[in-house]
Amino acid sequence: MRDDDRRELLDGWFRAYADRVLAYLLHRTDAQTAQDVLQEVFVTAFRKAGDVPQPPIGWLFGTARRLLANKHRGYKRHDVLIARLLEDASHEPDADLAEVKEAFLQTLASLTPGDREVLTLTGWYDLTPSEAAEALDCTASTYAVRLHRARKRLAAALDAAGYRGDTPAGQFAEALRG
Repeated sequence: MRDDDRRELLDGWFRAYADRVLAYLLHRTDAQTAQDVLQEVFVTAFRKAGDVPQPPIGWLFGTARRLLANKHRGYKRHDVLIARLLEDASHEPDADLAEVKEAFLQTLASLTPGDREVLTLTGWYDLTPSEAAEALDCTASTYAVRLHRARKRLAAALDAAGYRGDTPAGQFAEALRG
């Protein structure tokens, strides 16, 4: 199948079925994840357009269900990692560093999985912005915007958790605000 034919077919499917698939996803996850999975569903549909049965609605829902299940498994692994890191931070001998680590990890756990991913790609895994953008399959400028917003939400979460002022965690929150 030619790319032009695929685009036309996919455009029709998107117009006809995207709202229904999105509603299905929104009943099972947060809005950001639902949008991400919806995009993945239609990218998959584009790649497999010649093999998708007509009408495609059942296939689209099945693909959405499987992709969302994969995301949820990843989130559970991430939550286990956060719990393990919190346990490690509680054994930190430097009290100021322990406070910052615990504050960061607790508030990080309260953020959306998308925000956690954006923050940890550069913060923990030392990826450059362009490497992180590639990992998230977006442009470097889109990644920069996501990172900026995630840092603001992390700072707000630290503030809401009571990490303010001259404490090490409060200074960390202030640094995130820029």
